Amino acid sequence: MIKSCFFAAVTAVILSACSSSPVLELKNEMAQARKDAPVVVNRADVKKLVGEIPEAKLPVVTDEEGNTIPCQIDDIDQDGKWDELALVCDFEAGEVKKVRVNFMLPEKAPKYQMRTNVRLGVGSIEEGFEGTDYALSPKGFMGLPVIYQAESVSWENDIMGFRNYFDCRNAKDLFGKLAPEMIMDKIGTQESGSYHELSDWGMDVLHVGPSLGAGGLALFHKDSLYRLGSVDSFEFQLITRGPVRSVFELNLKGWLVDGVKLDAQEKISVWAGKYWFQSDVLVKGLDDEAELAVGIVTSYLKNNKPFSFSANSEFSAVATHDIQSMHEDYLGMGILLKSDEKVREGDAPVLSEEIVKGSRWNQPVGQTHFVTQKIKNNQTATHYFFAVWEQENIKWAEQKNFEDLMKTQAEELSSPVMVSIK
Repeated sequence: MIKSCFFAAVTAVILSACSSSPVLELKNEMAQARKDAPVVVNRADVKKLVGEIPEAKLPVVTDEEGNTIPCQIDDIDQDGKWDELALVCDFEAGEVKKVRVNFMLPEKAPKYQMRTNVRLGVGSIEEGFEGTDYALSPKGFMGLPVIYQAESVSWENDIMGFRNYFDCRNAKDLFGKLAPEMIMDKIGTQESGSYHELSDWGMDVLHVGPSLGAGGLALFHKDSLYRLGSVDSFEFQLITRGPVRSVFELNLKGWLVDGVKLDAQEKISVWAGKYWFQSDVLVKGLDDEAELAVGIVTSYLKNNKPFSFSANSEFSAVATHDIQSMHEDYLGMGILLKSDEKVREGDAPVLSEEIVKGSRWNQPVGQTHFVTQKIKNNQTATHYFFAVWEQENIKWAEQKNFEDLMKTQAEELSSPVMVSIK
């Protein structure tokens, strides 16, 4: 507490001395409050604000009272020099925040709570796993023996966890969380116990089977779904991991669709405090406009069918809400995409165990409700995948609350925080 007060006092003196210097103005143009609003400031704007950027120091963002705002710098284009300053903060309806950016040596800069994480561990259950920022999955790898921690690339924030099987399945799974701490570094190890059973941190809440899981990808072509899975090359590359957001890429080459081989990249971003992750998908080798399919597993739905609705004037939503979790309680999953990019919805067939076991290398898609969005060659298609779990918050037992969440987030995505220099 003494250290924090001292830092705030020093910061206040700095701000007072620099009161005539330019400030960053962050404006919430919405007529409603927003929590953990994502803000991205590009390097060029930071340079306009502070002049020459000191390479050996870290930016520290403070408000008018001298309070620090959690932030990080990210090298998104991987050229060795950071190009974005990312932060999250709360806003009242219509609020304008004036903030300053100062630079400090790393050892003197404040340390922020880690609220996002990405993990790919390489090794074995018996000898343990070591985290890596890059890996290439062996061609034809079907998940066994387990050489990747929890069989997957995993990511999380303080409220939900996700994973993507790093093998031919290439489906996505969910971890429900009961505590804000980062846990993906620990799950899938001998000391952590089974993540299929409820523990103090939460559990794996979704049965994936032969489906696309929680936002897995395929191409819809001539009334068939071609899973983005059995490829010549499957690569993981971490872009950034930090307290505010984490970003990574999955790069796949040799995706066979109706006799034609395509390359694909999925860039996944997760922000602190959000019930969604962002998926930016780019496909190379398409001759014409195609349909990217995004799926939600349906095999454990009990009472309710998938449904769709207009989230706002810009976004459409496709979702499920039912007692579908492996803990036998309510789970909500949803896909948010631009309305003018939506093409169709559909259902993959129910597959027998014999078909699934006999074709794992090139596994067909089953037990999945999907929505397709337009995608053009070498152009990015973006969507957002949502997930909520009743155990994390009892309000998610009500479908209306989940729908309202998606609608609210659609409004926030349509109206990002405006950044300007004043």
